[in-house]
Amino acid sequence: MIRIMSTGNSEFSLNGRLIDNNRVNSDFAGNDLQLDKNFIQALEESIPSGICVVDENGEQVYVNESFCRMFGWDKSELLGKKPPFVYWSDEDINDISKAFRLTLDNKAPKEGFDLVFRNKKKEKIYVSVFVSSFKQQSGRTFYLANVIDITQRKKAEEELIKSRLFLMSSLESQLGIIIFSTDRNYNYIYFNKAHSEAMKFAYDANVEPGRNFIDYVSSADDRILLKKNLDLALTGQPTTFIQTFGDTNKAYYECFVNPIINEQNEIIGSTILARNITSRIETEQARIESETKFREIIDQINDAITVFDQKGQIIIWNNGAERICGVRREDVLSRDIIDVQLQLTPPPNNKRNIIAKTINGILSMEAPERFNQIIDSEIIPLNSDSKRYIQSMVFPVRLNENYLFCSVVRDVTELKRYEKELFRVNQEKDRFYSMIAQYLYTPFNVFNNFSKLMAEELDNLPIKEIQKMARMMSNSASNLYGLLDNLLQWTRMNQGKIAFEPQLLNLKATCQESVSVLDPDNELSEFNVNYYIGEEIQAFADKFMLKTIFTNIVSYFIKRSKSKCHIDVLANDGNAEIEISIQSETSDLNHENLNEIFSSSYFTSGRSASEEEGITLSLLLCKDFVEKHGGRIWFASPDSNLTEIRFTLPGRD
Repeated sequence: MIRIMSTGNSEFSLNGRLIDNNRVNSDFAGNDLQLDKNFIQALEESIPSGICVVDENGEQVYVNESFCRMFGWDKSELLGKKPPFVYWSDEDINDISKAFRLTLDNKAPKEGFDLVFRNKKKEKIYVSVFVSSFKQQSGRTFYLANVIDITQRKKAEEELIKSRLFLMSSLESQLGIIIFSTDRNYNYIYFNKAHSEAMKFAYDANVEPGRNFIDYVSSADDRILLKKNLDLALTGQPTTFIQTFGDTNKAYYECFVNPIINEQNEIIGSTILARNITSRIETEQARIESETKFREIIDQINDAITVFDQKGQIIIWNNGAERICGVRREDVLSRDIIDVQLQLTPPPNNKRNIIAKTINGILSMEAPERFNQIIDSEIIPLNSDSKRYIQSMVFPVRLNENYLFCSVVRDVTELKRYEKELFRVNQEKDRFYSMIAQYLYTPFNVFNNFSKLMAEELDNLPIKEIQKMARMMSNSASNLYGLLDNLLQWTRMNQGKIAFEPQLLNLKATCQESVSVLDPDNELSEFNVNYYIGEEIQAFADKFMLKTIFTNIVSYFIKRSKSKCHIDVLANDGNAEIEISIQSETSDLNHENLNEIFSSSYFTSGRSASEEEGITLSLLLCKDFVEKHGGRIWFASPDSNLTEIRFTLPGRD
């Protein structure tokens, strides 16, 4: 070991030999090194590296301008000085001293020394020092040092090392990031810890550097897929794919396969970067399932559900919206909600501007009063020409920092119709009660007057007069009973309280049985019924209802006749449907608009008030019973003297 150390202010120890720092080497300045000044100047200007000449005593005898600029000292501060020189770094003194001793011992390596010096500002300067020696004629030896500033290179190298270390650290520290490289024969070049853990998890394999990667993959399907993508990379084609891998355990991996290209532009292997995305896939699958269930749920809702963003673009349009608006989902998604709304409310419509203004106010959040407020409007579905009445409500849904808007639209067309019908029914109900009171007034007035007369004058009344009043009271009671019976049955029918039990019935026998219970005396008219019905004709009908139909229609004709009544009953058998006709001659009946009688509004209108009590109600009951069988009933009078009622019933087929 060569030791260089200072012994005081004026002496320096080199290999144990004391050197006087204050003594200037006059030989170098004199005959030993006489150089042309012009040459020296040209040399200094042409050489960018620093030049320093040290004599065999370790004293600096020459430095060029580049050397001075490199370290920031003047020549006067450097020449004549011995080690330790001012540019020597204190923290690097050992490395510098070793190099200096090797130089003086003529053992300096040809590749030079990489050292760290300090400039006048105490800043680190990385240098490469190349040393050569030469002798003068005097026999003295000098050492020439060529100093090259490599600070930038060293810093670049340090940054490269830092980058590589950072990269390697990152590759190892990234949880879930799998990185490995293979050569053209699938042998490992590099793999990180995440890869070794993944191979252990998937294939129970303990991977080793330099071994064949494919050999560790125990699943045949996985081997085929991985080899295929590695081979693609070896052709220069990068690939990206998502696949489940594993034999012992399976997981989803997102893989990126790329070729490795050297400086000669040759493909020498492949690199795979992968990450376990099982959790993400499962989360995404759960989200998709949740969205699917959500869409299935809202698609089951009859109301129109529409969701649009702050730009007004429609993002959800359920089946209810398709049905109510007549627009398919694929035709409105991403469209502007206002455009669609205006399309559904074509002019003339005084609410078009109101609707557009309302939606714009909602989108700008300047119309909070519209939120949760039901708005009545009308639309014309694109697949229909009929107007639909709707009720709509829009409310905001906060999504992170933004808003979505949900519109719920309900088709209230039927509700509007029901409201109108309810209003009409209530009016009819009031008229109905009034008509019933009128119908009940006459027979009860007869009972009241005759009972008073008989109570006060019974002893003075002839027996024939008493018998006459008794018959009139009996007929009034019979009519009242018929009215109340029909009223009760009609009410029960409308309440669904009458059992409907159809069966095959002999049509002629059922008709005869029904008519037989009628009493000509009670009906105030003599009558006969002719039956033109085949014995084999059968109707599929409820017996009670069918008998009521026959009884009420025949009674109608009897009561409309003021004298002898002839009634014909005819039937035409069409197997699937039977058409029955009951007809009689009537001379005092207005045949215009007869079919209005088969309407509850006619019964409650007051137009039938002058008719015999219960006639209209009895025919109305016939209509309900016929329609219960799926049939029809109507007046079909061929001339002014003949009145005919026809109805249909299901046949035996």
